[in-house]
Amino acid sequence: MLHMPRCAPGGRSCLAALFAWAVLAGWGQWHAWAFDVKKIEASVYKIYTMRKKGIGTGTGFLVNGRRILVTNYHVVTDGEKYFVGYRDGGDGKLVEARVVERRSNVDLAILEAYEDLPGSALALADFEPEKLTSVVAVGFPGAADVKQDAAVHNLPELYARMREPSGFDSTLTPGMVSRIYSATNTALSETQIINARTVQHNAPINPGNSGGPLFDECGTVVGVNSFSPKDAQGLFFSIHSGEVIRFLRELNISYAAVGHPCLAASLSSGGGMLLPLIIGMAFALAAVAVVFAWRGGAAVGAVSQYMSRRLTGLRRQAPGGAGRDTVPQPAEPFSLAQTAAALALQPLAGGRSFALEAGRTVTLGRARQCEVVLADDTVSSNHARLEPKGQGGRVSVTDLNSSNGTFLNGRRITSAQAQVGDVLRFGNAEFKLTAGAVRPPSAPNLAWMLSGFDPSGRALQFELRPPAPNGKAGDAAIWTIGRDRNRAQFVIDDDSVSGAHAEISYDVRQGLMLRDLGSTNGTRVDGAVLGARVVTLSDAGQEIAFGAAKLRLSRLIR
Repeated sequence: MLHMPRCAPGGRSCLAALFAWAVLAGWGQWHAWAFDVKKIEASVYKIYTMRKKGIGTGTGFLVNGRRILVTNYHVVTDGEKYFVGYRDGGDGKLVEARVVERRSNVDLAILEAYEDLPGSALALADFEPEKLTSVVAVGFPGAADVKQDAAVHNLPELYARMREPSGFDSTLTPGMVSRIYSATNTALSETQIINARTVQHNAPINPGNSGGPLFDECGTVVGVNSFSPKDAQGLFFSIHSGEVIRFLRELNISYAAVGHPCLAASLSSGGGMLLPLIIGMAFALAAVAVVFAWRGGAAVGAVSQYMSRRLTGLRRQAPGGAGRDTVPQPAEPFSLAQTAAALALQPLAGGRSFALEAGRTVTLGRARQCEVVLADDTVSSNHARLEPKGQGGRVSVTDLNSSNGTFLNGRRITSAQAQVGDVLRFGNAEFKLTAGAVRPPSAPNLAWMLSGFDPSGRALQFELRPPAPNGKAGDAAIWTIGRDRNRAQFVIDDDSVSGAHAEISYDVRQGLMLRDLGSTNGTRVDGAVLGARVVTLSDAGQEIAFGAAKLRLSRLIR
């Protein structure tokens, strides 16, 4: 450990010692964040997906606490059960997990383990790595574990092999970034098309690597390993970490992020004169800071802390209040309709409540176009219809031919009247019908972001912010999306987009509403053609296509 030299107050003889200590302390703290294989491997796990026709394998890694993981959508698709595998002493261990949410168009899924896992949450890159940046892919390619998994077809066979934990030694393959590429309408399979920002690199990945992290030299996750084109050589693609950050924000899952490349990653991208320049700047900054600290009596330790933050770029989450280098913590889930609701669905297992406004019929299901979206595999895409009545605290509940049924106080129904105090179950998701409005936890400034790419790969970002900072009743806003700059506030310069293509409006009673303006190529919400319908948008997560330009809605809280 490097200790600060002791100097008499006001003594100028130790200025050089303080100067050297500040530089070395900052350098030492930067070096501690360089790539640490053991630390990284403890947070990367093997994912087993139990399917009707056998067991699939992939990779996942921690992004929040000790239970929330990220992997690929195609790793968990068609799964009936999921397990996280890792080495536990001399044996292997399996922990069951569930899918929190999945998005096929960005090939990402969030898993929650039912028990704490070893390791700690990994930091995500909130920047784009430069070409020639050194990267390392970490995962569990199936070809490396032929003897262990080739004959495993069911759970008992898998458990029997847990005493041979060699399959939980991850494989590391180094490479370099080739470019940042916007994958537009890229087919990963016959049923999966992605539209996502990707990192193209030459660090070899194979089946089984899918869902694993791609690290830069400082141990920051810059991508999620996803696919390689058929018959290609040296071309591998990872979903950019920015897509993961957007996904986590939409789900109100906190994360650690890094705002810019650290020193090692910058050097690896080929900047031959960068090292002397950074060293010179570091010494100059240290000298100025030490002089001010010496004159004003400030703590010289702040010098090394400042240098460490500048060199690593790490933005740490603070337990109370956010500083300049802290990732803002997502607020509690908040729905605009909740402020005027008289009834609510309160989940028995805890979590978000859903408001029901009298006279407003809503559809409940797993599909993103539903007004009440439940991320539960036992819930059908369009599971049930709820019609709150104006008086008596009653709700008309109609099952929409769901696979796993709708239940009122334990009895399966096709249609029934529910009242305050009743328990409703949709698949395995249970709720109690309660009276009174669901109040937001605070009154944040409300805004939304439409972000994505046009067909040529150009990034698009449109901010939807109502005129009143807290969305007070009576305030409204209308935004037009189109190609004609004279008619549209948000311009998409692509031939597939009409001059005035679609309109998004906001009203505190109805939230965000989307309608097509008679466009030539149409507007779609999560793949469904809008036509003449006017739909209510959820707070976040929906993909909206204006012609061939696809954007995703996310919520901003500032």
